[in-house]
Amino acid sequence: MKFGIGLFSMQTHDELPYTHPELYKNSIEQVQLAEDVGFGSAWISEHHFLDDGYCPSPAVIAGAFAAVTDRIRIGSGGIILPLHNPVKIAEDASVVDNISNGRFDLGLVLGYRKEEYDGMGIPMIERPSRMDEGLEVLEKALSGKKFSYTGKRHSFENTTLTPSPVQNPLPIYIGAFEEPAIRRAGRFGHPLLIGPGRTVDMVRDTLTYYNDEAKKAGRNPEDVEHILLRETFVSSERDEALEGGNKYIISMYKYYFTLGVKIYVRGKQLTDIDDPLFEHLAEERFIIGTPEDCIKEIEMYRGELGINYISHRMVFPQASHEVILGLIEIFGEEVIANIK
Repeated sequence: MKFGIGLFSMQTHDELPYTHPELYKNSIEQVQLAEDVGFGSAWISEHHFLDDGYCPSPAVIAGAFAAVTDRIRIGSGGIILPLHNPVKIAEDASVVDNISNGRFDLGLVLGYRKEEYDGMGIPMIERPSRMDEGLEVLEKALSGKKFSYTGKRHSFENTTLTPSPVQNPLPIYIGAFEEPAIRRAGRFGHPLLIGPGRTVDMVRDTLTYYNDEAKKAGRNPEDVEHILLRETFVSSERDEALEGGNKYIISMYKYYFTLGVKIYVRGKQLTDIDDPLFEHLAEERFIIGTPEDCIKEIEMYRGELGINYISHRMVFPQASHEVILGLIEIFGEEVIANIK
């Protein structure tokens, strides 16, 4: 079983006094502890133009994480590819891969916030074509060979990426929620970053869409290892874990709801932040409880879904540095250490 931590988002919160310099410093300490207690990867996400300063530059943070660690893999979870020049993304990924000596995983997403596309001057209608072309360009650029490319959105002639990444190939993951995006990942053959808001049945559907499209493209879906993201709160006392889950996870999802994230509970898409179904949000989608509870839940994902890699988000914007360090430590010492 493999374990990641993240997403790291570097958000301020009204309830906490941290400045962004303090948040970045805290995050470096958190990833160092995560490496020490057995986590295998750390993931950084991207958003733009938010009042809380949500991280707009995951590659920069990835380089910082790589420079102060030795073993843990560093991943973007993920970079909003259609907002960027794909050759520049390839350059950033290659630099981080060199800093880390081959420990970088490039996670990419389509993005969903109109404000971000407007802010970058890119029409949202161009998202799918920019994602497709961006992936095609990235694959060529990261190969280390000279390439040319002509598409609807991008054109490059006799271009060579320097420096070349340490890894060949450098791993690419795709975060996808809607069926067309999931099928795109299957078509390209890159493993999924399966988002934390999905129930077990939704994860099962996700894998079905992916496998179906991969087979249509002549790919073997068994050749990839997907990563499941799960919100996680662990405590030695179950009541404390449930309290923490409500304080740090449910409230965070209500915030995401205000940003336009689609949330489904018991088969219904929520349309109001005061919908009483929010009380059932944690069902079959979050890992909350004692270390023993967490182990049981993790074993369920492995047994029912064949998932062998889970990244646990326990770096919550409204949690203090001390709370986050405590979560990392107990999860590493009492959960990771007790799962084969």
